[in-house]
Parts: sequence; C-alpha cells; structure tokens
Amino acid sequence: MLRECFGFPDFRQHQRSVVRAALQGRDVLVVLPTGAGKSICFQVPALVDPGLTIVVSPLISLMEDQVERAAPSGLPAASLSSVLGPGRRRRIEADVADGRIRLLYVSPERLGSARFAELIRRVNVSRLAVDEAHCISEWGHDFRPAYRRIASFRRAIGTPPLIALTATATPATRADIVANLALVDPIQVVDSVDRPNLHWAAVRVRSLADGVPEVGARVANGGGQALVYVQTRRSAERLAEALRCLGFAAASYHAGMSADSRDRAQRAFVDGSAHVVCATNAFGMGIDHAHVRTVCHLGVPGSLEALVQESGRAGRDGRPAYGTLISYPGDFALQRSFVRRDRPTSHQDRVRRRALTRLNAVRRYLSTRRCRRELIADYFGEPAPVCRGCDRCPQPPSSGTRSEAAKPYSSSTANSM
Repeated sequence: MLRECFGFPDFRQHQRSVVRAALQGRDVLVVLPTGAGKSICFQVPALVDPGLTIVVSPLISLMEDQVERAAPSGLPAASLSSVLGPGRRRRIEADVADGRIRLLYVSPERLGSARFAELIRRVNVSRLAVDEAHCISEWGHDFRPAYRRIASFRRAIGTPPLIALTATATPATRADIVANLALVDPIQVVDSVDRPNLHWAAVRVRSLADGVPEVGARVANGGGQALVYVQTRRSAERLAEALRCLGFAAASYHAGMSADSRDRAQRAFVDGSAHVVCATNAFGMGIDHAHVRTVCHLGVPGSLEALVQESGRAGRDGRPAYGTLISYPGDFALQRSFVRRDRPTSHQDRVRRRALTRLNAVRRYLSTRRCRRELIADYFGEPAPVCRGCDRCPQPPSSGTRSEAAKPYSSSTANSM
C-alpha cells in the first residue's frame, strides 16, 4: 500500500511503529522533526481502517495543501473551512455523511460548531489526528485555546483513538499534550530534535535596515530557495520589496493579505518562481518542499521551539542547509509587547509568564558562547549531540562543506524598511 498509494518504497524511521500502534487502536504522541513524514502516520491508517479520520489542523493553507497532496494517493480527503462557499460546503458535508470521504481536515474552532456536531453524529469516526499538537500547551509556542476543545469533542463522539503530532516539544509540552488531550496509556514516539545537516548561526545587526543586506548575503550564499521570517506584516512587505531591489525574486506572505494573494505567493514559492518568501510565522507550516536551503529570522521569534521548527523547513532533502537568527535592537521588546497585548486575567498571566520564559531562552541562544546545537538539545531535554555545524564550532554540515553563508557577514549598507 505504501508503495502503490504513496510512491514510497518503505517507511521512514519511526513511521512503521506509529502506524502499527495506530492500527492497534492505541493513542499515540508523535514528536518527529520537520521532514520526517508525520502525515503518513495518519494517512496510511485512514486508508486501512473503515470510517472517517478527522484531522485537526491550525491553518487553512496547511489543510488545503494536505488535501491536494492526498489526491494522487487515492485517499479521499477534504477540508471544511471558512473560505468555502455554501454550495461547496454542502457537497463536502454530503460526501462525509455518505462515507465518500476518509480524511477530513478541520480547524479546532469548528469542533464547537453545532452544525459540525450534527454532521459527525451521522458518521463512524475511526480516529482523530491532531496536527501541530503543541498548540494545545501553554508551555508550547503558538498556544491556541481552541485546541482545548478537542478532548471534550472526542468524548462526545465515543473516544476514538487519537494521534497527536508535532515537530517540536519539550518534556513539559509533551506532558501537557498528554494531559490536555486525555490520552490513554499513549505510545510516545519521540525523535531527536537535532538536524545534522542544518548549520546554526546567530548575528546581531545595528538596525532593522542593516538586516536587509545581511539577509541578502545569507540567501545568495546559501543556494536554493529561502524563507525569511519577520515579526510584523509591514516588515514582510518591506523586506520583500528591498530584496527585489537587490535582484531577488521575492514575495511576501502574511495574514493581512487576501486569500488569493497568499495562495499566489505560496504557489510561486512551490513552483520556484519566487526565490525568497518573506513571511510571518504561518508560512511554510507542513508544506513539503525540498528546495529550501536557507531560513533566516530577521528579528527574534517568540521561542526556541519556533526557531527550530521554522528553521527546520530548510534542508528537508538531507543536504546542507542553514538556519540563521538575525537580531536587531528592539526586536525583543516587540516580542514582549506581543505577549502583553491581551487584557490580563489570572489564566492569561500564567500564559504570559511562560511565554516570557520561552523568550528568555531565545536570548540565551543568541548570546551564548556554547555550541548552539548543544544548547538546543539541552533545551529539549536531550543529550548533547556531536556538532556538525554551527557558528560556535568549526565542523561543517554533515552532508557537505560550510558555505560562505555560514561565515560572519558584516555590511555598511543600510536599506530603508
């Protein structure tokens, strides 16, 4: 089945044990790095077992990408999202009710819909899959309160087996996932967060404007395509324009753009006509694209989890790739303002404190004199790996030699942003 439907000669490491546990009806927590093939872990059981597999996913773009990728395998898949017109939504609901859909992607917010509850009461749900499961945890990055509805929804439909999947989770986050999803004696399949082919680096620049030529140098020297993550929508648009002035085919992507504009940017990146995408943190999540060689963060992310997960979108093919954090004055203050912008409550105050703790870990990563790979492993509760490439250690990436992008770069050029 794996070869005939998905075109793979064999399971990747850990996939077989996850699929076996799922087919035995066990709850499973899967923590595998970006590019490890987590989708196969619930797609194969969805083809084997009768009934419907519901996949809870945080982003419409991610759901649509997964549905599109499922089509060649012969796996009947669909998504129910807010962008659907009434006619299309009714057709999908009819296909679900009639058993013609085996894999249904929904947002966590949809689980609270009375209309959706009525639909699901008419079908046999064989399994729940929770993608980006770290979103359920106040210890994890991208905490999303709607994920807390999943456990009660699961009980309401008879407690089918559940697979929870994420690319990054500290021990505290894993414990939170198990508790909040009410997993029963789960099998936990946790791989190392270390990516031997990924070179880690961090630099400080004097201003956001100075970050533009720094990004340009990293992208140019890294080869292949690049993702650049920024902190604000305005920065995404201005950086893309500045990179175009430097000769790069660059596009921007953020939640303030229309759905059509975001779709065009994503497709341009996938087909190669956009060499660089400058984006807020949503872009690239779950998209299997092997040609990304460089990921830069211009401005600090909110956590080391976010840094590792987003940087991990480079080098999915196992070849040398580069993850660089570029910090400038004021970027930590901006992240703290994001944490504090909601009206305070006792619960929100706890979430904020944990968010600030995660942000402090990013500060330590930026300023450390230790091996960066060792610091990342320590944060995720893993033993220190042999460093195969970071700017604090001399070793090159394991699959090749260090490129110029791995060397410290300084520029006197300041572009306006």
